[in-house]
Amino acid sequence: MAEFSKLVITAKGQALIAKMIAGVGNIEFTKVSASSTTYTLSQLEALTALSNVKQTSLISKKTITNNVAIKLEAAFTNTDLTAGYNMKALGLYAKDPDAGEILYAVTIETSGNCYMPPYNGITVSGAYIQLVTTVGNADSVNLKVDPAAVATIGDIQELEAKIADLQAFVGYTDAHIYGVEVDFKNKKFTRLAGAFGKTGGHAFDSVHCFGGRRRCNVTNDGKVVAYYGEGAFSTTGKLAQSVTIESGQYAGTYAAGTPVQVMVEQPKFYYKVVPLETEIVTEGENHGHYTRKIRYYICDEPEAGFKVHPAFVENGNENDYIYLAAFEGSLWDASASAYILDDAQVADFSADMLSSIAAVKPMSGLTQNLTRANTRKLANNRGKGWEQAYAATVAASQLLMLVEYASFNMQSAIGNGAVSKTDDTSSNMAEYTGATATLGNDSGAVTNANSIQTVSYRGEENFWGNIWGWVDGMNIQNPTPFDAAGKFGRLYVADHGFADDTGNAPYQDTGICPCYGEGCISAFGYSENFDWLFVPAEHNGNTAVPVGDYYWNYNAGWRVARLGGKWSDGLISGAFCWYLDDAASYRYRSIGGRSVYIPSKKAA
Repeated sequence: MAEFSKLVITAKGQALIAKMIAGVGNIEFTKVSASSTTYTLSQLEALTALSNVKQTSLISKKTITNNVAIKLEAAFTNTDLTAGYNMKALGLYAKDPDAGEILYAVTIETSGNCYMPPYNGITVSGAYIQLVTTVGNADSVNLKVDPAAVATIGDIQELEAKIADLQAFVGYTDAHIYGVEVDFKNKKFTRLAGAFGKTGGHAFDSVHCFGGRRRCNVTNDGKVVAYYGEGAFSTTGKLAQSVTIESGQYAGTYAAGTPVQVMVEQPKFYYKVVPLETEIVTEGENHGHYTRKIRYYICDEPEAGFKVHPAFVENGNENDYIYLAAFEGSLWDASASAYILDDAQVADFSADMLSSIAAVKPMSGLTQNLTRANTRKLANNRGKGWEQAYAATVAASQLLMLVEYASFNMQSAIGNGAVSKTDDTSSNMAEYTGATATLGNDSGAVTNANSIQTVSYRGEENFWGNIWGWVDGMNIQNPTPFDAAGKFGRLYVADHGFADDTGNAPYQDTGICPCYGEGCISAFGYSENFDWLFVPAEHNGNTAVPVGDYYWNYNAGWRVARLGGKWSDGLISGAFCWYLDDAASYRYRSIGGRSVYIPSKKAA
């Protein structure tokens, strides 16, 4: 830990104080400079300048602490450093009415532990400086802050964010922040801050982003009319009784028979990812970085250095809540005005709707053309605001699971799920939805009437297993040829304007590069702007650790994504199990989809 000596006022600084006391002028402090020169305390008073100045920061804040003392604040970061240095002395400068800018005072670092590293393109290091100096008469100090200092540091709020970044590397201890450190190399998970000492489940119920997840009924026009536990709540796809809401944005009377979907209301949360250790995938090849040791944090309220999770930001519009399908998607047949209960292959993609209700077999592409694009159409047909699950929405649930259970292996944490059947190679063998209806908003596993286990994570049934689910808003472009280990594709994501086979706007290049081949995930790709994604970049793990889930990516060209695994995939299934092998034209008997409702999409 860095330690500094007392602040020694130089001879020129003492002369300036004398002028101030005599009423000749005021003191205006201007900047702080950092030097790599080694000085002794006995040298400081006579100094008129620092040698080997490596960085200079304008003063961002000046505070009178008493009649004769001033506290000055400045910050240094390494974002512009190409070579590191040892910070051995700090010089405080001021304006003299006669001599101009002078070296007013100096302090020296005494521990030898104050190294400022060069910027590596990922990790920002910094030093936050507070200097307290005497001036003789604090009333004669000019307290104006140079606007350039605010721009340089990014105003006091950004300064606080930089402090938060430093705190994140040290480790948060705040009880309202919940985190986990994942050491991918050593396969170790450590609970952090408010999560320390907790276990997954009811211990997190008091945290709004966890315990505030609730199954609810949402109408086609996005109105929430009932919650699990209320008499009017229904899992059938229609209200069984009339509902009257007296006030609020959903005020009104909703008749029995009103179409409603069973969704999970997810409250907005904030997150921070701290990359303690990453590794360049391929030196000089722009393939991004592997995750090696990462801290993941969540909190309910705004916190310096934290960001709103992207699941709640759509085309720049922020949502306080989003709505995730409680059940795997089934079909509403518009021509028959009825839900399809048995996955009859009758979809009309121009009129029918993707649904989320209990007691139905999830829809599939057994013979009907249930591509990702057509699943998107079925979701959109329900009305404005409705989509199929996409990259940011699934990543929100993944991050919550990781922090709550301090593990990626949700099969171990909650249950294997519907993954143990013997495939008949010809039909949709997915179990009917709704087996976890009695769990309500809790996580857990139940065994259905067919002796098949069904799982739920805080209201989302079968996030993994039973049937694969298309994931929108992510397109993978693999090179040609794409035929050997050591080759990598490129991932593009969007939160609106979904389309296949493109990386053009609104899609963005994530800098994350999914690797060739298949295997159990051992590392995800990392980039600073898309640190919320969990997309594999390496597959040298096993079915238990560090992730425990499997991954496929073999084919050249544009690819689409599906998540979770199917009824016969066993321990290679999971909440982080990705299949990135399919062309946009692909459909199959073991692939379906899930709905989401995003309020800001309706308002657009």
